Amino acid sequence: MLRITKVREDGTAVVLKLEGKITAQWASLLDGECRTILRQKKTVHLDCAKVDFMDEQGMEVLKNLPRKNVTLIGAPEHVTELLQIGGWS
Repeated sequence: MLRITKVREDGTAVVLKLEGKITAQWASLLDGECRTILRQKKTVHLDCAKVDFMDEQGMEVLKNLPRKNVTLIGAPEHVTELLQIGGWS
């Protein structure tokens, strides 16, 4: 399960707190939430401190989001390693 909570929003940015697993089952939900915010011309900050697992589809969703408008906050080492292996720099 992946819980997505909007913890802060201002005129230019939204912080989403992610908790749980970013898997195929939840990847499209995360993608949709992020793209909705991006269409509003806001940046997205993903607080990944409570992400405990990510599969290939979860990694693909994060990789395909525009990095200039989406940042990761507090991502655990296993999440950042998976993204680096997958090409997120």
